Amino acid sequence: MNTSTIPAFATPQESASDVWLSRLFMIGLLVLPLQFIQVGMAQPAHLWAILVIGVMVYVGALRVNGLEIGVFLFFIAIALVDTIFSHYFRIKALEQIIKFVAVYPAFYLIGRMYGAKYFNKSLPYGYVFVFIFIAVQFLIQFFRVPVVYEAVGFMQNAIHGTFKERNWFAVYVFFLVYLLFLRSDFNLPSLAKFFGASILIALLSESKTVLIACGIAFMLQHRGHYWLKILAITAGAAFYMQHFGWELSGDLLRVRLQDERGLAFEQGIKLIGENWTGYGFGFVEGYFSQLWFTVMGLGLGTNSFFSSPLDFMVIAGFAGLAFWLVFFAGAGLSSVFLLAPVAAWSLVNPLHQSEIVYLFVGFLVSWGLERRKAAIAK
Repeated sequence: MNTSTIPAFATPQESASDVWLSRLFMIGLLVLPLQFIQVGMAQPAHLWAILVIGVMVYVGALRVNGLEIGVFLFFIAIALVDTIFSHYFRIKALEQIIKFVAVYPAFYLIGRMYGAKYFNKSLPYGYVFVFIFIAVQFLIQFFRVPVVYEAVGFMQNAIHGTFKERNWFAVYVFFLVYLLFLRSDFNLPSLAKFFGASILIALLSESKTVLIACGIAFMLQHRGHYWLKILAITAGAAFYMQHFGWELSGDLLRVRLQDERGLAFEQGIKLIGENWTGYGFGFVEGYFSQLWFTVMGLGLGTNSFFSSPLDFMVIAGFAGLAFWLVFFAGAGLSSVFLLAPVAAWSLVNPLHQSEIVYLFVGFLVSWGLERRKAAIAK
């Protein structure tokens, strides 16, 4: 068994509060994907988070350390100063402030609590749950089930199910299987299920970056059997080029570099170079909605860059970069290797704009910290 594997042994009988927290966790996994249902301005997952936070406060299960608090407050303070005192045109700045000040931290704290809870226990779901979930999402989109499904205008052939974007579908499933992978013995059946679920979700959602995250997770967490790593990476690269290589050549590549992500990156670096302290919340959508030329994928309706660290730096300069390094790359939190797939994925996707990511990032941070405590205790 891999010595870096997070232990999965049973613990004594749970208290009543632990039982309720376990039930709430599974409820959360079911309501997180319901992104088209609105209860006022909130989604079901937001109401679930309020309930869980209340239970956590009642039972004293909130977990956070000084580094997390310090970096978070530093980022929020700089971002709020930039937002209030810089007179740039903004769109939905208040909405972004609420998300970063209250919503995202709540999901992160919930993830931190559940990560500590399940460090020494088996997860309350398995691959059967994952594959049933994927099948249900496919059927919901196939039959266009009212209320929980709505068609989206981008990549309509991809499966997004009850999610507002295909990428969030891929992100959610990847995190589910990544946690299961970390708790496995890294034997061939475990590897087959991990790769199988990742490939399936990549094909259904047409999200190719999930394969990169999958490969990084495998390379960093599976020790020994280097021939297996070489074989897996070679097969993964061949699969990637076979199914997604057409997007990386010819006119499509030119468009991505000159009109879409390449141009967005160029503009982001330019903005950071002109103002190292950032521009605050709501700036990106306002700025690109009034730009004299078009950057594909940015403008009205888009409040972030394609890259999380780039977006954080545009929001709050070096404070934003520090936020990304700690919360998405695990710097100083003993979770660098656990979060490496997330950090790499966030370089080319706006993962910081989803409650799902903060929940599971908090989960992984707790596992890293708990693993360090276990190593020190030995």
